[in-house]
Amino acid sequence: MQIPDGTAWAAASVPPAPSLIRVDNRVTGTSDSVTVNGLSPGDMVKVYRDAGAASPLGSATVGSGSTSAVVTIGQLGVESGHVYVTVTQPSYSESKRIVKSYAEEPLSASPAATSIRVTNRSGTSSDEVTVRGLAVGDVVRIYADSSKTKLLGSNTVAASTTDGTVVSVGSLGAEAGVLYVAVTEPGRRESRATEKAYEAEPVTEKLRLEQIRIVNELGGANDRVTVSGIKPGDTVKLYASDKAAAPFAQATAASGQSEVTISASLPSSGGDDSIYVSVTTPPLRESVRVSKRYREEPKTPPINPGMITVTNEQEGTQDHIELIGLSAGDVVKVYSSETATTSIATTTVGADSSRAVIKIAQLGKGAGYVYITLTSPSKGESSRTVKAYAAEQSSVPADRADIQIRNIAGPDDTVTVTGLKPGDMVKVYAEEAAAEPIGKASVGSGAVTAEVKTTLPGTGYGIVYVTVTRADGEESPRTPKIYPAEPLTLPIAASYIQVDNNTEAGGRDEVTVTGLKAGDRVRLYDDALSSTPMQTALGQQADAVVAEGSTVVTLDRLELKPDGGKLYVTVTSKDRRESSRTMKAYEAE
Repeated sequence: MQIPDGTAWAAASVPPAPSLIRVDNRVTGTSDSVTVNGLSPGDMVKVYRDAGAASPLGSATVGSGSTSAVVTIGQLGVESGHVYVTVTQPSYSESKRIVKSYAEEPLSASPAATSIRVTNRSGTSSDEVTVRGLAVGDVVRIYADSSKTKLLGSNTVAASTTDGTVVSVGSLGAEAGVLYVAVTEPGRRESRATEKAYEAEPVTEKLRLEQIRIVNELGGANDRVTVSGIKPGDTVKLYASDKAAAPFAQATAASGQSEVTISASLPSSGGDDSIYVSVTTPPLRESVRVSKRYREEPKTPPINPGMITVTNEQEGTQDHIELIGLSAGDVVKVYSSETATTSIATTTVGADSSRAVIKIAQLGKGAGYVYITLTSPSKGESSRTVKAYAAEQSSVPADRADIQIRNIAGPDDTVTVTGLKPGDMVKVYAEEAAAEPIGKASVGSGAVTAEVKTTLPGTGYGIVYVTVTRADGEESPRTPKIYPAEPLTLPIAASYIQVDNNTEAGGRDEVTVTGLKAGDRVRLYDDALSSTPMQTALGQQADAVVAEGSTVVTLDRLELKPDGGKLYVTVTSKDRRESSRTMKAYEAE
């Protein structure tokens, strides 16, 4: 062919027919190859990855006397695909590219689930997987998951294998499960995993009820459980419940023995109870627990409430409980509540007696209940019998009309209660719930009155609470009594106040107050609100007391204002509070 610029190009080679091309996609690790037939010596074959690749994956030339060429390629890949093949004949240019598909790398055949046997042994010994129907050189792998990420074990089929290939997989565990088996044949990829279920580790056969005998002795110390029909080395375990994590007792049958007896304290909740029994025959797993009922320990009948008398004595005297209709050796226990675990008192009925008396320091002032049990010889403690008791005898409270209160200024207040008996104790409380009295007094021999000296709270009206305690009773309820406010001194009239505001310096001013009584105290203040009296020229408070037999008092050494002003005067009589302030204006010097 002649091109326009005069350069001559060789004619293109004839491409190979697709049917003359064979692609061998071998397993990873072995080189792949492309074989082209129907060629002539000197023809060159090239193999490309795709239609536009500049460089080939490989090439080969047909040798003398041959009609084919084999192109070796490192690896085409696991999956199927396409290659592009050209032929270049001598004196001809390279042919066009012919596409040729190829299959994926050859895959081993998966083993049939029926050809797989899993042996899940008891305990921690190594379990095994046996696979039959394999060829020599096949590799068996056991996986824990379908994605084949966790290998449990593997083995290669040997020439001497006749009964299947055994793979050790460690301990599969006690429960049933699933594993996955794959095979790799020589020159092929590993097969897809075959799922194989396996059973749980073998379990010891459970006991029959007639194999178990229970003896529930009094007190629980010598209870016995006997299991017969077992083998030497078998371990019997006793559980308190079907879900209990650990047994409360166990024993192993000795050599030559077909039964075992276990001494243990049986759990008890009253009535007919049950324990759960299992047996373990090595190397098998522990059997299912069998529930076996047993009778409760012999129990004493509860005592009749009519046979119980409770006397709640006053404070300071022991309370006592008397029971009749008992037998020698009976043990009586007294509890404070229906659920208390420790008794507050106990006694044993003596020989030739049918009664018991229990003394208790104090049951309490109020009414209440005690809970009493009886335990006869060779029997368990009875259920609790509840018995009510009355409150302690209370003293009669004072009548409000019999209470007189004298509330005076100062600490010498008195509360007088009449209508009492010798030996009665009177207590006065500031509050209804106060724990301690503010005063108390006893009625003397031959008297009917008690006078309590105290300081009443506050100066105004208030309430106190009075109780009476008789010699043979408890303190009475509190009787409230209102008391009056402390009496107030009447204020002095301004006309009874004379102020001498002298012109002499040095505290010569005086205030004279008339119309008073002996013992009255007079105070002078600078204003109506100050809390302390005014000061004299000597630095003392301006107050004075009316002398005995006098009705006048003079307060001197004062320093009044030269221009005149005001002062305030109060009077405080005996047993009374200070009067209100009387204002007195005074003139200038």
